[in-house]
Amino acid sequence: MESEEDLSRPPPSRPYQPGSATLRVPAQALSATLALLQRAGRRESGLFWYGPRDASGNGEVAYVVAPRQRMTWGNYHVSADALAEIVHRLPDGWKPLAQVHSHPGLRVEHSNYDDRIASSRKALSLVFPSYGHANHGFPSGIGIHEWQSDYWHLLDPSEAAKRVVIGVGSVRVDDLR
Repeated sequence: MESEEDLSRPPPSRPYQPGSATLRVPAQALSATLALLQRAGRRESGLFWYGPRDASGNGEVAYVVAPRQRMTWGNYHVSADALAEIVHRLPDGWKPLAQVHSHPGLRVEHSNYDDRIASSRKALSLVFPSYGHANHGFPSGIGIHEWQSDYWHLLDPSEAAKRVVIGVGSVRVDDLR
């Protein structure tokens, strides 16, 4: 069970400075993400988006994967070995683009626990409410976070819509849980 310390976190020491890199997410990747999160039932679950990133930092999701993990109603944990298992499957040049997980309720802000278990500070972190069942039209209602100035900043809805864009394309999907 999470403690109060795991849930609340201090405000950022510096304000967020909007970035310019975009993440293109094929509609198929979003559908697969929701299906994987929902498949976990009433447990938090984590997954990752991988794909190529260009010299300007723009990325395109080409792989959605749910690694082996421990899942409970209020958190999840992916071991270093399970993460390595995924990384070794990636084609050359593919990068982590986003770490994705669900929360039990409507709260989509990172917790202290979420901050601690983040696997990469170079990737975005997305939090889907209601174990992936809430549907407000992406990215509305989704917590999209970016690491900046030693803090995971929750992007406001207009910034989130500029940074994460739904498009077309195919993706590979694996559920290793």
